[in-house]
Amino acid sequence: MNISDKALELIIRDVLNGMEELTLDQGYGHWLDDMAILQGEAAEEGATETAVPPRREAVVLAFPGMKSTT
Repeated sequence: MNISDKALELIIRDVLNGMEELTLDQGYGHWLDDMAILQGEAAEEGATETAVPPRREAVVLAFPGMKSTT
C-alpha cells in the first residue's frame, strides 16, 4: 500500500494532535474533577487593589550597522 507524502503528513498531524490532547487531559483533568467552589464573599468596603509596582523603562541597546525597528 502506497501512501502519498501529503496523506502521511496529515496522518502524522492527526496523531500528534491526539497525543497533545491526551497529555493535556491527563495533566489537567484531575484538577477539574476535584475542584469545588466552597463559598463566595463580597470584598470588604474600602478594600484596595494590590499595589502595582512602579513602571521601569527598558534599556535599549544600540547595535551599529543594524536596521532599527522603530
